[in-house]
Order: sequence, then structure tokens, then C-alpha cells
Amino acid sequence: MQIVVVGGGIGGLAAALGLRRAGHRVTVLERAREIAEVGAGIGLAPNAAAALGRLGVGHRLERTAVRPRFATRRRWQDGSDLFVDPLADVEERYGAPFWFAHRGDLQAALLAEAEDEPGVGEPVTVVLGAKCESVDAQTGVVLTAAGEYRADLVIGADGIRSAVRETVFGPVTPRYSGETGYRTQVQTDAALADPLLRDLVERNGFESWLGPNGHVVHCRFRGGREINVTACMQAPPISTGASAAQVDRSELMSALEGWSPVIRRLAELGGDVIRYDLFDIDPVESWVDGKVGLLGDAAHAMIPYLGQGAAQAIEDGEYLMRVFPGVDPSGVDGALKEYERGRKERAVKVQTTSRNNAGVFHMPDGPEQEARDARIRRGATDANIYDWLWRLPTRGGVAA
Repeated sequence: MQIVVVGGGIGGLAAALGLRRAGHRVTVLERAREIAEVGAGIGLAPNAAAALGRLGVGHRLERTAVRPRFATRRRWQDGSDLFVDPLADVEERYGAPFWFAHRGDLQAALLAEAEDEPGVGEPVTVVLGAKCESVDAQTGVVLTAAGEYRADLVIGADGIRSAVRETVFGPVTPRYSGETGYRTQVQTDAALADPLLRDLVERNGFESWLGPNGHVVHCRFRGGREINVTACMQAPPISTGASAAQVDRSELMSALEGWSPVIRRLAELGGDVIRYDLFDIDPVESWVDGKVGLLGDAAHAMIPYLGQGAAQAIEDGEYLMRVFPGVDPSGVDGALKEYERGRKERAVKVQTTSRNNAGVFHMPDGPEQEARDARIRRGATDANIYDWLWRLPTRGGVAA
């Protein structure tokens, strides 16, 4: 079949690669003029790593991804451990490693595997500067400013403000969550040279600090040479109306007022600070119509409080690979419905849990926070979630 994927981000490239490996001819339409390095660190839990392995791209990413030794929850004021999960046996427990990578490295790995001539199936064609204006679900016609594309199947992977979703399923307005993120990167050598930070950096953990009205996550990446630091805080939206902007470090440090000197020092050592407001949407009633299916943020955008936004998009792409082998145009409707049945319940559960975690992570100190910390120490907040989340389900919905 001739398939068009709208959107060349992580989800769109995972879908394109999966459908290529399923035996189809795939064109990706990307509105940007180049597929460039975007964002920063991304946690790839075993379910994401397993899906990447099945897509044939794991060998490209493991060159730069880091395997943290621990996943940790800490108290905001003093850094004391609430929960520590040694990740040494994570591959044995869940069938795949835990990686922390750069989003740009992940996107580049997916793109290289999709376009590589020796890969399985026909190489994917990527068209840049092709902004989608509308899609006809019945004919499979995609209109862009540069021209018209006809497809047997169209996958809308064009993000939270999806043009595909709007033209086929109707408007959905992304909602500001009341949470914003501050992102910066620290050179590992500089942090190791600081006596206050040396032990923390050498620990090589995926660290999460929980505090009132916010939490901070940090982990080494890019072969261990850098540390990604992200602070998610309750705040009004960016005053200019932009969804992201570079801000002065003082804004980040003000948000961390009263936090442990260790985490404040780590933030001080970072480079530029990018602020990005966090939006999500309610679960979309239907992901499929005619020749069109939604994927990733277009279908289930979520705030990053389970570290699963990209992972669920990758799972979507890997599931398409398993549903579409041997499918011809007459079978598209049935295959799309199977894709929705196989993916929607799990993705919506992750989406809802991510939203609820804002309240769990950002409790003010007091009796509720003390009860939460007791649950975390017992593993009730993390280990129980890992049991269903970190195992990649098979096509029948049973964990692999």
C-alpha cells in the first residue's frame, strides 16, 4: 500500500519505520524545513526500549544512551531517599533495558533506520516543508500548501495540535495543565569537580526530587558526558502566550527557592534554560475513521509525569508494524480498528495516570505528603506501576 504519515517527530518516524517493515511504501510529510535536534533528555523505560528493539533501531541508540544504575525518589529539602530501585536486573525483569537518551539522538536513529537502503522493506521518503492543511478520511487525500498526496492509509502523527485530528475528527483544544518545565544541561565533568555534587553524579541514577508544587528530574545522557536537568513546577502560563521560551536562570532558581543546596547547585551549573509550558488533552473518543488513524500526541497527548509520552507513541508505531503486514486497501478499516482496540485502553490509562501524578508529586508538606512518602517507601507508587507499564504488551494485549 501507499501510506502517508503526517508528522516527522518521534511518533511519526516510529510509525513510518513500523509500516515500512510491514511491507508498505511510506511517505512522511513534515512541516519543518529540517528534522533537527529538538528537546533534551528522554527516559526510555523497558517498554520503550523493547519497542525500539522490535522496530530494529535499538542498535543505533545504544551507542549514546546511558543505562542509569538506579531509579530514585528523593525529598526536596535534603535529598534523602524515599525509594530506590536498582536497575541492574531491569532487563531480566522486564525484557529490555532502561535507557536515558537525548531526544535528538532518538529522532536521528529512527530517521536513519527509516531511510536506510539495506533495511527491511522500501526506504521511507521524507518530504520537508510539507504542512498538512486537510485530510479526507474517505479518499485518503492529504492536502498541503505544496501539493496533494493520495494514500491508502493516512497516519496523523502531527502532535497535540494535530491538523489531521481537527479536519477528520473535529477540534480539540489543548489545555494548559497549570504546570511548566525548566530544562537545562550540565557538563558532567563540571559537576564531578564540585565536591557538593560528586557523589550524586557518580551514583549515575535516574533521580526524581519531590517537593511542594513541583519536582525535579535529572540523569546523565549522551554517553554520560552531560546531565539533563528538568524542573516541573506549578506556575501561570508564559506571559507572551508562547508555549516555550528561553528564560533567565534566575527564574529557575526562584522556583527552587528553599530546595536542597545540592539540587540548586546542579541547576546553577547548567547552560541555557528553556521554559516550556505543559499542555494535554482529554482522551480522544475515536482514533480511527475511514483511511485515517491517529498516533502519539495527536491521539493521547500527556504531561510527562510517567515519562511515557514518547514511549507510548513508539508503542503505537510498533503495534502498527504487527497489525499491517499483508494488508491491502480493502483491509485498512479492519486493521485500523484492531490498532485502536490494541492500543487505546493502555494509552489512555497512561495518559490519565500521568495527569494524576501532578497531585501525587507536588503535594505541600503535611499529613498527606507524609502518607504519600510512606506509600513510596513501600513501593506502592512506583514498583506497582512498573509491573504493568514497563512490560511491552503483545498484539493480544498480554505482556511479552
